[in-house]
Amino acid sequence: MHRTEVTPLSGPFDDVRWDRLGPGAAVQGGRWLRSMISRLPGEPVTVRHDGPDGALAFTGAVVRDGDAYEAYNPWAILRRRDPVFPEAECSVRRVLPRLGDGPEEILPGLLLVAPGYLGDPVGPAADRPASVRQCLTDVCSWARGAGLATVSVLYTTPAASRALAAAVGALGGESFELTTRSMMPVTWDDEESLAAGRSKRRRIEVQRQLRRLAEHGCVVGTGDPDELFDEVVEARCTLLRWYGQPADEAAERRRLRTLIDSFGKDLLLCTAHLDNRLIAHALFVSDMRTLQNVYVGTTEAGRNAPYAHLAVTYHEPMRRTARERHDWIDYGVGHGDTKRLQGCDAVPLTGHVIPL
Repeated sequence: MHRTEVTPLSGPFDDVRWDRLGPGAAVQGGRWLRSMISRLPGEPVTVRHDGPDGALAFTGAVVRDGDAYEAYNPWAILRRRDPVFPEAECSVRRVLPRLGDGPEEILPGLLLVAPGYLGDPVGPAADRPASVRQCLTDVCSWARGAGLATVSVLYTTPAASRALAAAVGALGGESFELTTRSMMPVTWDDEESLAAGRSKRRRIEVQRQLRRLAEHGCVVGTGDPDELFDEVVEARCTLLRWYGQPADEAAERRRLRTLIDSFGKDLLLCTAHLDNRLIAHALFVSDMRTLQNVYVGTTEAGRNAPYAHLAVTYHEPMRRTARERHDWIDYGVGHGDTKRLQGCDAVPLTGHVIPL
């Protein structure tokens, strides 16, 4: 006997029940999802499957808008002329050729993923191929009944992708290379061992960047997200607009408030100030021995300050951690070349799509 439930999220995320499943990554933890599930476009849902091997679960959303944010938009990833991830296999070959090109061929669709770009299922049965297949079979039945065109699972790690690819293929879908996740292994104990672990050339370059920033009049450090609340939101929205993305100030304020209320002292805000004004920041969450990069923000002055972004995103958080506290700094997806230069490993991520 088994049961699969697809439940639209009509109220606060039930982080207590979710955490009983034992999520293994920071971006799948209950506190994170309670704070950030609103970052997914469309109507948030949870999927829970209970069967002979135990439970497994996904978070996700029903995506209807062809103009939804590109990295959580199955149509944009699969068919947009300007690739979302230019290095990905799906940008150079046609995934599921029988699907047409228009958004209406792929959307509305059910997207299974956690905000933070990770689609692995969680729970004791998450690595059981039979359970994963039964869960997706039931999810597809639900999606057909809801009039959806596709079911997608995006950003799965190699371990999860093996079970998912087999299930997706059996259901008439296809799996494809999507992008990479940049994970920095924390191998140092303090600033001294951090420096010692770098090549001489790298040490000199980091020192040069920080010196140039100081000569510009910038002060790099950390700050209290509550005290800098308005400036953090302003810099975040400014950066989103710079990249041509929608900047919903009210939504950003809600997310930051929920993060502060949920994580408190487990937040690390790295800052660059010029004339006592915040010009660049990077916000991190510390959870499950991972320091998770949540988002960055940069004002116009920050864009003009040499190396301000690198200082708050890499140099300062690396100074602030050690392997006693963390195993990884998770820098998420995109900009892989820059992140590898800073010392990140690249974890391949896979996408999966099932036409209905």
